[in-house]
Amino acid sequence: MGNLRGGSKGTHSPPRRVGDPLKCEQTNLPNLELSVIFTGMCGRFALAQEHKELIRKYGLLDDPTTSFQYSPRYNIAPTQITPVVTNGERKKLKGMKWGLVPHWAKDVSIGNKLINARAETAADKPSFRDSFKNKRCLIPATGFFEWREDPVSKTRQPYYIKTKDQEIFSFAGLWSTWLDKSTGQELLTHTILTTEPNDFLKKIHNRMPVILPADKEDAWLDLALVKEKVQSLLAPYNSELMESYPVSKVVNSPKNDTPACIAPL
Repeated sequence: MGNLRGGSKGTHSPPRRVGDPLKCEQTNLPNLELSVIFTGMCGRFALAQEHKELIRKYGLLDDPTTSFQYSPRYNIAPTQITPVVTNGERKKLKGMKWGLVPHWAKDVSIGNKLINARAETAADKPSFRDSFKNKRCLIPATGFFEWREDPVSKTRQPYYIKTKDQEIFSFAGLWSTWLDKSTGQELLTHTILTTEPNDFLKKIHNRMPVILPADKEDAWLDLALVKEKVQSLLAPYNSELMESYPVSKVVNSPKNDTPACIAPL
């Protein structure tokens, strides 16, 4: 999920910006529409539901003085503030910056590189292992974006991918609190876990975000659950419960955040 500019043969592509569509490689899949697998990570999603719907889904307390107040978003990019449900104050919606900053980090810039964590290794990686053990969270979404390249025209077409069975679903996430020693202020940040793609997504991308079935969300937040059972929750989502459609290229820019970003072509 992101916006890479591919250079022509013999030239160098400019560096990818956080949140830009990712570089892709052609495959031998017979279906031209799904003829590319993207290399990279989950880097753009939407949460196109009203605040009251989040409160209802997660059974949250809605205190305007302490709970994060949310408005629908159609093109969420890394480093932006998104709503999160944590394993701590379970009944409150928190606003967190996307891009995890470990508590031991010297500065916040590391978060730009930690927008995703591999489910297979997060429990053991220094950047994520403390959060995996003590700070797991749900990141609400209504869909996410991937781009595919037409091997003939070389143009990149964005697709919106969502679940059939959940209007609002949850990415499995990790969160952290970082203290700015110069100001004494705390920064809350999060990352989205990714895993191997299911049969539906592997035709489009070589990774996919971990989407939790609704009946597994409480288990993901349960810190009493043994590591093996926690790990078992991070499986690819059921392919039969996913769908996608092409959307306008207005989504290519994180500056665009309107319903047009998720409207079918």
